[in-house]
Formats: sequence, structure tokens, C-alpha cells
Amino acid sequence: MKITIGWKYALAFLTLNGVVSELHEQAHINVGRLISGCYGPRDFNVWQGCATGVPALPFAAPLAGPVFSYAVMWLGVLMLRAATPLRRALGFALVFAPLPFARMLTAATGGSDEKVFLLAVLGDAISPSAARWGAFAITLAACLPPVLQAWRALEHPRRSLVVLGLCVLPLPVIWLYKLTWLNGLLRGGLLDQVHLLGTPDLVLLVWVAMAAGVAATWRWLTAS
Repeated sequence: MKITIGWKYALAFLTLNGVVSELHEQAHINVGRLISGCYGPRDFNVWQGCATGVPALPFAAPLAGPVFSYAVMWLGVLMLRAATPLRRALGFALVFAPLPFARMLTAATGGSDEKVFLLAVLGDAISPSAARWGAFAITLAACLPPVLQAWRALEHPRRSLVVLGLCVLPLPVIWLYKLTWLNGLLRGGLLDQVHLLGTPDLVLLVWVAMAAGVAATWRWLTAS
């Protein structure tokens, strides 16, 4: 499988990531609503439950986001085995769109959904340190095989650099434009009202823009 890496690919990939990352958050908050009956506050990357007590299935909402992201990665792996170059190239992009390296890095540094899940399930039976490394083991088992499959499938003279770039380079970009700039606008009150899906209007507007971007640019992700 061959792909052409350039500014078009980067733009298409970032729009795909924008859609996938928001669906990850929607999985969290909507499972939480099903359990507790209400939405809690959220921004572009952090959500909270609304229940004041301990809800039933306290692990379900923290687990929902990672399960969605893992499903996207493994769907990408299945598509890497498809007969057509188009599907293989889209599968390659789906492996990286949920940011597998970011999931592993976040778990290793002690702040992941997987750690919250382990603490919710095991409670006092597990220490925060053990939950941290247990979460890292979960993310490693779920994320590393798809990355390796994508690396093997790629025909490129510098395929290791391409895969490393797709793992690492989106992180500072997303940190700047989403976690810093867009979250800053939201904290400043720009379109921070909530009318749908327990989600601020600014977040929904950006999500729609990213979906439109995917519709306009998805062919830029395809094989050359």
C-alpha cells in the first residue's frame, strides 16, 4: 500500500481526527447520560459526570470512549486487508486517527480513561500506581498491534518515519489549536451554551466543520 504524504494528507488526517476524537467524547458523555439521566460539564477534551452519588456501572462511561477509539483502530486493521487500494489507505488513516500513541503516552504518565476505569472497578483493591501501569498495559495491548500492522502494510522508503510522524506530530498541533486555543475561546464564553447532546455549541460547530472537512478531503487520504 502506498500513500502520498503532504499538506493535503495532513489536512485530511486532522479533519478525520477531529471527527473521531469528538465521537470518543460523545461515547463518554452519552453512556454517562444513559446511566445517570443527565449530562455533566465538558469542553473539547475533558468531561465530567453529573451524578452526585455513585451511579450504577460507574466504570461504563470512562470505558466507553476508549472502547470506541479501539474499535476505530481495529476497523482500520481490517480495512488494511481489503482488496482495493482505496479501502486499505482509509484503513491506514483510521488506525492513527484516534491517536494511539497519545493514548499510550497518557496512560504511561498517569492520566487516562483506562486508569479511571480500573479505579472505578477495583476501588481500594488497586493502588493508583498499579492502576496507572495496568492502564498502560491495556493501551499497549490495544494500540500497539494496529500501529505495527499499519507499519507492515505501508510501502514507503521511510515508512518508520511516516508512522512515527503520524503518531507524534499531530499531538502538538492538536494541543495548540484545540486544547489551548479552542478551549480558551470556550472558557471565555464563546458559544458556551448547551442546546444539544450535553455539548457546548462551539464544540458542536467545530465537529460539524470537521465532518464537512472529511467529506471534502477524504480522497486525499487514499493511495497514490
